[in-house]
Amino acid sequence: MPCESLRLFQDSPTAMTQHQINRRHSLGMLIAAGLALLLFVVSVFLWPRNRITIGVEGRQVVTIPGPRLSAIPYTHGDALAVRIAKVEPISDGFRYDLRYMAYGPGRHDLREYLLDERQQPVSGLPEMPVSVAALLPKDESGKLLETPPAPIDLRTNYRWGMGLMWCLWGLLLLPLLFYGGKPRSRLIVPPPPSIPERLRTLLEHAAHSELTVEQQTDVEKLLLAFWANKLQLPKERLIETLDELRKHPSAGEHVNRVEKWLHSRSAPGNGSVARELLASLGWSLECGGSTPPSIHLE
Repeated sequence: MPCESLRLFQDSPTAMTQHQINRRHSLGMLIAAGLALLLFVVSVFLWPRNRITIGVEGRQVVTIPGPRLSAIPYTHGDALAVRIAKVEPISDGFRYDLRYMAYGPGRHDLREYLLDERQQPVSGLPEMPVSVAALLPKDESGKLLETPPAPIDLRTNYRWGMGLMWCLWGLLLLPLLFYGGKPRSRLIVPPPPSIPERLRTLLEHAAHSELTVEQQTDVEKLLLAFWANKLQLPKERLIETLDELRKHPSAGEHVNRVEKWLHSRSAPGNGSVARELLASLGWSLECGGSTPPSIHLE
């Protein structure tokens, strides 16, 4: 008797192990997933394919023997708008890619919207039916139903929030008004030195120390530019300008002296030639003015 009671207790539902519970749970999940997959497959196969509704463009490719055809232009009030997207010639006619859009449900014939080469309706063509479904079911009355007002409180603090934002924006302007309006010290950039000033600076430097190769080149260029500006000579061609300078008494003397100084081995030192040029140009080493005095040209 005690053994039978023990066996009945073991066979009862409360005596199931955790493994059995997990197996039943997994089996239930598999059955649910299988039913969902079956429903999806059935809906895919039963859903109407190529279902064209009002306002949706449809397509139909047809082969028509004979001359090339065209589509009737759409006018307001037509039940169907037809256009030819592509035409491919074949051995005995053409292959047409017809696109159509219906403005009302029902059955339509595309051949009624084609014209021949004389812009006349085409006769003798087979029927090209297309069906267009409605967007609403047939028993739809189109009546709008009134809905009761929803008990939703649309009162918000938008106005107070926007007012607070405007106040904060105004506070941000205070630092700009108090600190941004102060005059700032402007950095005054001195104008670049003129040609006479640059030439005089190099000559004064040469009167006390040796010039580098770059400085010697600058002395020669600045002297030519100085006299070309004074004599108002054209600067497009250097050879012609140099010939005109050599003809001038003072300019020719300065050009020859600088060439001998910079390009001759027997030329005297920098100091003596630079002081002579400064003296002949009317500039002295003791002169502290930034602008050289005017030079009398002969």
